[in-house]
Parts: sequence; structure tokens; C-alpha cells
Amino acid sequence: MKKIILTAVALITVMFIGCDKFDVDNDNPDVALDISNNPELLLTQLQRNSIRGAVGDSWSEGNLMGQYGARIVFTSFDLFDWGSQSGSWNNYFTRIRDAKELERIAMEEEIPSYVGASKIMQVWMFSLLTDMWGDIPYSEVAQANDENYFPEYDTQQAIYTDMLAQLKSANDILAGTDASLKGDLLFDGDLSLWRKFANSLRLRLALRLSNVDASMAQSVIGEIYGNPSQYPVMTSNEDNATMQFLSANPDAHPITEESVYRVGSYNEYRISENFVGLLESFDDPRLNFLADPTANSVESGTPTIEGMQNGIVDGPAYEYKGGDAFLSKFNIDYFYLQANANEARLMTYSEVAFILAEASLRGWIGGDDQALYEEGIQGNFDYWDVDMPSDYLTRAGVAYNGTIETIMSQKYIALFYTDYQGFIEFKRTGFPNTIAPGPDAFYSTYPSRFEYPGEEEALNAENYNAAVSRIGGDEITTKVWWEN
Repeated sequence: MKKIILTAVALITVMFIGCDKFDVDNDNPDVALDISNNPELLLTQLQRNSIRGAVGDSWSEGNLMGQYGARIVFTSFDLFDWGSQSGSWNNYFTRIRDAKELERIAMEEEIPSYVGASKIMQVWMFSLLTDMWGDIPYSEVAQANDENYFPEYDTQQAIYTDMLAQLKSANDILAGTDASLKGDLLFDGDLSLWRKFANSLRLRLALRLSNVDASMAQSVIGEIYGNPSQYPVMTSNEDNATMQFLSANPDAHPITEESVYRVGSYNEYRISENFVGLLESFDDPRLNFLADPTANSVESGTPTIEGMQNGIVDGPAYEYKGGDAFLSKFNIDYFYLQANANEARLMTYSEVAFILAEASLRGWIGGDDQALYEEGIQGNFDYWDVDMPSDYLTRAGVAYNGTIETIMSQKYIALFYTDYQGFIEFKRTGFPNTIAPGPDAFYSTYPSRFEYPGEEEALNAENYNAAVSRIGGDEITTKVWWEN
């Protein structure tokens, strides 16, 4: 065998030595050989993969965790069999690595627009990771080139402090440049919208500290609110951080027929009884947009929407209320049959209005909390293109009464199908207080986080064990730092 290999190597060597010139090369003229000259390719790729991943997580996990949806079969996740969600962990950390590489290239090439965009994307992804797992590798991530293969886990407190600083830095960087930004799937290169996203995201993260560091939360939110020219935020749906999908693969919405997501899989999910009950208590017309009437009620000529209870074991779940035909799907035409009707929502204007309403209620800023609250409601109706009834803002349960519970009821509705945000805000505030473990759930306490992936315990044991000891155990019921 060695003789055969040596003979082959010798023949190849002779071929190269004996030729003065090759007229054909293996370079693909359609592919950039040096990504440093084409940072837009890296930006597009990290946005596409991270955001599509977040959309999939939102549908299959986030909607169940926030009890917007429930399953009628294969209900184990709805029973709190959450596990580690290692696929999502790996996806976000892989894209963070890409974003850090983009930042490095942009700094070397002196292209500040990509530096700012990269920082913002990193914070968005890191915030999902730390909110859903707790303490995570942060400051030592993507240091393999420096031979650091075992990153330490930073505390959530330290992570939040730095994320807020990174967003402020990104805003300042983008404010000082008019350099172009190509390959941008979110804002088509509009740096003013990137700045609004950075500062709006900073508002979200600052408010998350309301129970653990109210002074920092007030300081950050007050700084942003009091300096709108220096720290612009979203002020309408035109500013939303959303990604529009295309009408054909590979860029159709991932949970659609066009993306070959099976209709049978789509039908395993139904709108939850909890979500239906909240919307029905307000006689809210958004319910008729978000959900379809049951097949049985349509056939009988009396279309009605019926929700599925969360947390019922397989078998009885499929027979609940009479079964499949007696339970409402999410609007199948809008959310499944149309390849690009539903956007990826990273953050919308209505959430910003609700954040400022709560900050005003807490006395952190001098705004009109009722006006901000009502702007948030109107913004969400407008986003879904649903007409808001003229008396809606005066209805029982909707009329502003100066409580966080009232603000949160509407904020919860507005956070539908936005990664894990509805669940996260429930864990921060306890509202809506109708969210509770189902009758067959594995835990009587509503879980707080995902477990760390098994690979971490196996390959990064020392740092994993330190983090587990610090947070109080690697269990889904272990509270995260900022939790109520």
C-alpha cells in the first residue's frame, strides 16, 4: 500500500513539475475568495441562520412556553420535558462566532457600519442564550485562535452589564458614520433603523433588571428616553426589527408549506385555551385573525374558536373537547399556506411603547404611562392590520388602571410568536397570572430555563460545574438571576 501511495505522489509531482502553465484553475468566480473583501456575505449568512433558528424556536417551543399555543399530540414538551435544547444553543453560539469574525474583519478594514451591526446582532443572540439558560460562556467565546477551548461561564449580572454597554457603543459607532451596509436582511442597510433597534433592545434588557437592579434599569431607560436624538428608539411600526421572508425557498418562512414544513406537523399545534381566554375576555378582534374557527363549528354553520389546554398527556390530549375537529388551529392561511406573509419578529414598536409605559408607571421617566400603554395597543392592532374597536380602550380589563398587570396583559398579546419573549416577561412579572402548569405536567412549579447541553458537562466540565454550583443546579426549575 505504501508503494502505491508513493508512486501516486511521484506521478502527481512529475505532472506539476513538467507543466509550465495551467490554463484552468479551480477558483469559482461566483464565490469570494477573501471574505474580508465581502463582509456583506457574512452578515447575510449570520442573519439568515440565526433569525430562521429563532423563528423555529418560537413556533415549536416559545409559543408553548408562553402558552400561546398547545399541542394535541407528542405533548411531552408541553408537559415540561424541555431538556437542553442543544440545537438552539449550538446555532446561536455558531452565529455569534460568525458575528465576532465579522466584527474583527470590519475593524481591520475600518468599516464601522459592520462593527455596529455585528455588536447588535451579538447582543440579540447572547440575550436569548442567557435569558433561556442563565449563566453562559460570554467573555471568552470564540477564542479558539487563542487556544482557549474551555470558556468560562459569566454570571448573568456581568453579561447584562456588558450587553447594555455594547448596545450603547454600537449606537455611538453608527451615529458617527454614513458608511454603507450591504447584505442586510433586517433593515436593508438603513443605519438609522439599526440605531433604533440597538436602543430599543437596550430598553428591553434594562427593564429585565426591574427586580434585581432597579437603579440601573432606571438609569439606562432614563438616559435613552431623555435623549431621543442621541439615542433614537422605535416610534412606529416602520421601525420594527423584523425580517421579511421571500415567496420561495430557501428564503421562505421556515414554518410554511413552501419550506416543506409538513401540514401534519403544523396541525399538531393549536391556539391555547389560555390565550383564547385572555383575548375573549376583551372581546378582542385579534383573536379572529390569529386563529381559525374549529372545523366542526364551520361545518355546522356556527364558526367558533376553541382553545387547547396546555399540559395534557398524549391520548387524552388528542380527545380534548372532542378532538381535532373541535380545536382551533392558528390562522393556517396566514401562518402556513403563504410563504412570506408572516415575518420574523426580533422586536416591534409596540413592545417599546409598553416598556416605556411600565417605566413611566414606576416613576423612572416622566412620560404619560396611559398614553404610552394605549400607543402600544394601537401599534399591535396596526401591525396585524386589524381594526381596533372604537371603545376597545375603555373595556373592562383593557382600560388603563395604573397597574403593571394591565400593561402586561396587552404586552403579552403583542409578544405573540416573538422567540421566547412572552414566556420571559411572564417569568419577570408573573403576568398573565393565568399561565400555569397543565394537569399532567411533570412539575407543579412553572420552569424557568433550559438545561445546559450534555456536551458542556463532558467537554467543559470544570467551567460547567462552577456555573451549576453558582446558579443552584442544572434544572429547568432553577430560577435565572433577574426572575421575579
